[in-house]
Amino acid sequence: MLLLVLLVLSIALIGYKLIENYNYFFNIIGKLWSLLLPVVYGLIIAYILNPLVKFIQRKFKIKDGIAILSSYVLLIVILVVVAIFLIPNMVNSLIDLTSNIPSYIKECQSWMNSLLNNKEIQDIITSTGIMDNINDLISKIGTISVSILEGAISYVVTISSQVVKLFIGLLISIYVLIDKDRIIRESKKLTFLVVKEKRAVKVIEAIRIYHSMVGAYIGIKAIDSTIIGFMALILLTIVKSEYAFLLAIIVGITNMIPYFGPFIGEVVGFLFNVFVSPSKGLIVFLVLLALQQFDGWYLDPKLIGDKVGVRPLLIIVAVLIGGGFFGALGMLLASPTAATIKIYYERLMIKNKEIIKNAEKV
Repeated sequence: MLLLVLLVLSIALIGYKLIENYNYFFNIIGKLWSLLLPVVYGLIIAYILNPLVKFIQRKFKIKDGIAILSSYVLLIVILVVVAIFLIPNMVNSLIDLTSNIPSYIKECQSWMNSLLNNKEIQDIITSTGIMDNINDLISKIGTISVSILEGAISYVVTISSQVVKLFIGLLISIYVLIDKDRIIRESKKLTFLVVKEKRAVKVIEAIRIYHSMVGAYIGIKAIDSTIIGFMALILLTIVKSEYAFLLAIIVGITNMIPYFGPFIGEVVGFLFNVFVSPSKGLIVFLVLLALQQFDGWYLDPKLIGDKVGVRPLLIIVAVLIGGGFFGALGMLLASPTAATIKIYYERLMIKNKEIIKNAEKV
């Protein structure tokens, strides 16, 4: 009895200390995550390249090592082609955009001043008591722009750090693919050791279902987004959009995120053009909106169809939760995660169909 009391008190004390020093423990977790990030990148890259390795093995009847080497050679060739054709255009667009920021700020100030000079608008603003706030905002625009530039520089440094970790992850992914079968086998053994046999079988089955959902969604959605990106480039070039190339890449990437992604592309397209010409900003917004409708009503259903089979409301909730907890990656994996949950929900409903029937009668 005394031992039980001591055990409960010890657990309570540990719990109290954890709550009291949660910032310290979260910092440790953050540092540990930062250290393990190259390994995470390695696992993700290996996961993405694994279907290509399997395809090369099956198509050309070659050994694992040669198939892995061929996959990385192909990946490097693609990256080099992207670097030669895409990066210079992106860099030029970014340099041009950065150099034009001061003129955009002046344009914004001029627009606000002309708006405030309107007698009717002045009366409305004065009566609502927000004139002081607007003047304060105008005076701070220069400071805000400096803060944005400082943030951009900090972001570039962060990206540089992530690129180094990504490169290390690329190297790690080679060893992950080489030892893939052993890693899977040992992971299964560990699962059976940690949990009971029946539960271990269910855990492995859940991972297989999730794997199939991720493959069905991410792979096909990547094809869909690539098509949309190319179509955006053509349409934006036709309407003579500013930074058409950079904007098309943004549209293609953000299109991977369900529902919210296309809207991000539309807003960015509008902002890129509105300072040059408000009418052009509106035209670009409408063009990208029309492209989103084409994707949502025709291309996306044609490619993905019922492979995920989740209602829009559930996907929107999943995207919000995933984005809130895990950022862009959480938003990207929201659909396959929601689809996996739906499968288990339907199984639960079938298992308890008698209870469901009674509930429907009430």
